[in-house]
Amino acid sequence: MKKLIPTICALLIVVFALWKCSSYPQHANAAYVKLGSLPTDVLPCCTVNQDTFKNWFAGGQVTAGGLVTPANSVAFPHNNNCDFYRWSEHMFLWMTSPLRGSTVLTSPIFYTVLPDSAGQRQLVQDVANKPLAMSDHLNKVGPDGLPVVRDVKGRLFEIEPSPAKNALVKDSTGKIVQVAAVRPGLKGNFLFVDKAGKAIAHPQAIITNTHAKGDIVARFAATNKKFIFLDANGNQVVSEEGQATGDVLISQNGALVYYLTEVNDVYAYYLTMTRPSGANQPNFPTTAKDRDAICAFARLHKVKSLPDSNALAIEIKTSWVEVSSLADTTGAGYITAYANINTYNTADSTKWVPNGHKVAKMAMIGMHIVGSVAGHPEMVWATFEHQNNAPDTTYAYVDKNNNVKTINQPTGGGWLLSNNAADPKPNIPHMGADTLGPHQYGDTIYAYKGYTISASNTLRTMPWGSAYGTVTNPEDKSSAKSNSEILSINNSVLGMLAANDVRNNYLLIGATWTSGGAPPNGDSYGAASHTAPYGIDTAQGTAIGTNVLANSTMETYMQTVSTSCFYCHSSHQTPPNLSPNSLSHVFAEIQPLVFKTLPPKAPAKK
Repeated sequence: MKKLIPTICALLIVVFALWKCSSYPQHANAAYVKLGSLPTDVLPCCTVNQDTFKNWFAGGQVTAGGLVTPANSVAFPHNNNCDFYRWSEHMFLWMTSPLRGSTVLTSPIFYTVLPDSAGQRQLVQDVANKPLAMSDHLNKVGPDGLPVVRDVKGRLFEIEPSPAKNALVKDSTGKIVQVAAVRPGLKGNFLFVDKAGKAIAHPQAIITNTHAKGDIVARFAATNKKFIFLDANGNQVVSEEGQATGDVLISQNGALVYYLTEVNDVYAYYLTMTRPSGANQPNFPTTAKDRDAICAFARLHKVKSLPDSNALAIEIKTSWVEVSSLADTTGAGYITAYANINTYNTADSTKWVPNGHKVAKMAMIGMHIVGSVAGHPEMVWATFEHQNNAPDTTYAYVDKNNNVKTINQPTGGGWLLSNNAADPKPNIPHMGADTLGPHQYGDTIYAYKGYTISASNTLRTMPWGSAYGTVTNPEDKSSAKSNSEILSINNSVLGMLAANDVRNNYLLIGATWTSGGAPPNGDSYGAASHTAPYGIDTAQGTAIGTNVLANSTMETYMQTVSTSCFYCHSSHQTPPNLSPNSLSHVFAEIQPLVFKTLPPKAPAKK
C-alpha cells in the first residue's frame, strides 16, 4: 500500500490540475502572432445575416467565447452553395463552444472512437476535462478500406497486402509463379525473378479483392531496399516514398501532430439501433422521422433525451500539437484540450520507439466536420484549419467590383508546418508508421528512405478547396468565384465574432457534397476522371462545392487536382450507394454501445 501512495498522489495532482485549468482558452497574448490575412475586398457573395448570427448563440447575443447552439440539420435548406458553407460555420462554432469548463467536442455529447486489440473500434463517451486518447499517425485508406499510396504523378492507388516472403504473381502465360526476388532493372523498372533465378515474363499482381472498386496494387520489397507496386495488368507503379500513407506529421518546432476521431450521440445511437439488422445500412439519418426513431431508441435505454438531436449524425476528426511546442506556451490563440499521448525514445533519428505515455495540453490545428442533413444522406464534408498552419499557393478571387484578383504564394517562414513558403518541393513526407507488414498496428515511427524523422515544408496547394483556373462546381464556373464564396463567408463570420474570441483564428477551407444528395461516385466535378478521362466530369454523384477539398494537417500528402473527400469515402461500385459503410471508414468497425442491465427489483416485503 505504501508503494502505491506516491502514484495515487501524482494522479490526484494531475486530476486537480485538469479541473483547475479550463480547456477553453482566452484570446492570444503578446506571444501569439497571427500570420497572413484574408483579402478584405472580396465580393460579398456568401454571408451570414447579423441577426441570424446572433441567434446562433444560446443567449441571442454575440459574446466572446459564447455558447453556440448546433445548426438544425433536419430543417437544412440546401438551396445553394452558401447554405452548405453557413451550416459548416455554424457547426464549427457549436463544437468549439465552451461547455462546463471544456468544449462541446470534448463533452459527453461526443464519443471518442478507439481501436482495440481485435482490430475493431469502441465508443468511449467523452468526459469534460478528462484526458482524451490521441494517435500520432493518420492511416489513410481508399474506397476498399485498404491503405493508399501516391505515385510520382500524384495518382492514388490502394495497396493489397502481400506476404514478405513467397509472394506470387502471374506470368505472361497466366501461370502462377513464386517470386524469389525483385531486382532493379533497366530504365527504372524492376525484374521479378523466380526460384530458378530466371526473370518472370510480364509479371502481374494477383489481386484478391473481388470488389475492384479502385486502382489496386500489390507491394513487393526489392533487393535495394525499395518497394515496387504492381497492378493486375503488370504495370509497375513508382512511388517516391514507397510507403502507404500512414504518414506522420511534425511541426517546424519538432512537435508530433496527433489525431482524434469522434462521433456524436445521435451517430452512436443510430449505429447501435441499426446494427442488429446488419452492418450495411441504407443511409445516415436525414429526416425528422429518422431523428425521432433514434431518440425513442435512446429513451428505451434510460437516456432521457439527446439534447442536440437536430444536429443529426456527426463524425469529426481533429488534429493537435502539444501546447508546450508553440511560441505561446499557454495555448492562447488555440482551442485546447488535455490528452493522453505516446512518448518516444528519439535517440535514433530514423526510428522512434514508444516508451510510455503522458498527459499533455494540446492545441487544435485542424478539424474535419462530416454531418448528415436534410436531403443529403451522402453527408456534408467540411474542413477547418488554424490560420497559422501553412502558406497557400497562388489563388484567385473576385473583388467587390467583379474583377478577378490574384493572391501570390508568399515567401519566408514562421508557419507551424512550414519554414519556407517558397520551397519548390513541398509536401514531401519524411516518415510514417508502416501500415503494411509487421509494423501495421504499431506506433513505432520510421523515417522514409533518404530522410530522418524531421519536419517537412507544408503548402496548401488547393487553397479554399479549388484548383487554380478550373471549373469547381455547377454554381461557380471558375475557381476564383468558388474561392470568393469561401473567403466571403470567412470575412462575414470572423467580422461578427468578438475580437477576443479564440475561434477568430480558424478558417473554413471549404465543404463538399453531391448534387441532390446523389450517391458519390468518387470523382470531382470539373476534373478528368474514369467517367470523363478526356474532359470535364459533370456526372451525377461527383463532388461539388469545393471539389478538391483537403486539410493540410490531415491530407498533407494527398492534395491533388482531381480528388476530394469522396475519392476515399465512397463505394466506387456500379451503381454507387449511400451505405454508411461506404461513406465512413470507421462505421463498420465500431462496436455498438453496451448498455448496463439493471438488476431486477427485489419483491416488496409483505
